[in-house]
Amino acid sequence: MQAVLDAISLGGTYALAALGLGLVFGVLKLVNFAHAELITIAAYIMVITNDLPLVVSFLIAALSATALAVLTELTVYRRLRGTGPAIMLIASFGLSVGLQKSFELIFGALPRSAAVAPWMTGSIEMANLNITIASLVTVGLTIFILLAMGYLVDYTTLGLQLRAASADFKTARLLGVRSNRLITSSFAISGVLAAFVGFIVVVENPQVEPMFGLNITILALVGIVIGGISSLRGCALGGFIVGFILSVLNTYLGNARVYAYSYLFMAVVIILLVRPGGILSKGNEMERV
Repeated sequence: MQAVLDAISLGGTYALAALGLGLVFGVLKLVNFAHAELITIAAYIMVITNDLPLVVSFLIAALSATALAVLTELTVYRRLRGTGPAIMLIASFGLSVGLQKSFELIFGALPRSAAVAPWMTGSIEMANLNITIASLVTVGLTIFILLAMGYLVDYTTLGLQLRAASADFKTARLLGVRSNRLITSSFAISGVLAAFVGFIVVVENPQVEPMFGLNITILALVGIVIGGISSLRGCALGGFIVGFILSVLNTYLGNARVYAYSYLFMAVVIILLVRPGGILSKGNEMERV
């Protein structure tokens, strides 16, 4: 039971990371490598403000990640919006590396740590099972955020504009959608999602360093490819699949867990051979969460 909860918990974390990446891609067709640094800055802020109440600390972290996401859109991506996708991709990668070096200058190259939400490191007894509180909180938090995102995309004006822009951005602009406001909103929401991911990860791994969010972002990118990069629901599903498989492999491989990533990417290749466009790829329209 604990292994299943851990797998669901890790899968949910990767689903949130993939959802933030997929949201920006759906509107701007940009693979935002700098999303990793949004997760990192949120984790750093959570560690630095650890003496504050948890809610206040998280709010500061979320505001910081959101501000950084909007700042990158205004100063870098907006200026390059008319260029080709290759230039945008290279700029995204360069921005990611630049932010990593900036974090190294600001926070230092050595890891910084603090016990964030120590109450989540405990466990409870349920039906003769010892279940960690962190896994339960992560599962509950992930379900809540996915439902909230589903409501946002399905039943709000912003969600309608996001889906319209994903289907045909030029036509959406002709119909009155304000492109700058929409793109900035998508970056802001991705910053909030990154803050939730940073919180979940830093609780289990309080050692924060400049490349803290890189690994989860790379695997989340793998997830959105196998889930369907044109679908928000596919992005979340793909991220969940990657996290779930990785957790199961780490649990049951024992001493052979060093090969977990090899088995994971073998599974990814098999999925892509069967569904090259992703599991939920049915077109270019951004589907529901």
